[in-house]
Amino acid sequence: MSKTITAVFDTRPAADVALRQLDQAGFTSDQVSLLVSEEARAKHFGFVEGSKTTEGATAGAAIGGLAGALYLALASAGTLVIPGLNLVVGGALIGALAGLGVGGVTGGLIGSLVGLGVPEHEAKVYEEKIRGGAILLAVEAADSAAADRVEAILKSSSAQSIRSIAA
Repeated sequence: MSKTITAVFDTRPAADVALRQLDQAGFTSDQVSLLVSEEARAKHFGFVEGSKTTEGATAGAAIGGLAGALYLALASAGTLVIPGLNLVVGGALIGALAGLGVGGVTGGLIGSLVGLGVPEHEAKVYEEKIRGGAILLAVEAADSAAADRVEAILKSSSAQSIRSIAA
């Protein structure tokens, strides 16, 4: 049974550590997503909507691997900007959040996260942290063994609010 493991990071360097470890463990950008507010995208990654700022994309390319792919996704057309929520998603969650459509806008971030299977009380914690500039990381694990590896990686990093959701 597949699972999605979610966690939040207060800083990009903290997320970088986890992303490098996930990359070394064989997880790909098809399995990992980042969700940030527009403000956090500018703060952590140097991406400003409507500008020609490329410093974040350049940094992503220099990092390489999983982190680089996700950072480049946050700067590219492969990113989903959710209108009305001021959020940006890069990676595997794009399809799931895009599928929530208008319901995600009217239900807010909490409604979107609950729609993905995050319990409401945890979704409220995530919303508060994301609105405060945190980075939400979500990893899709194909089975329990992969989920256990993801959880171990996140626990060894400075991840907060680690949650496993059965898909």
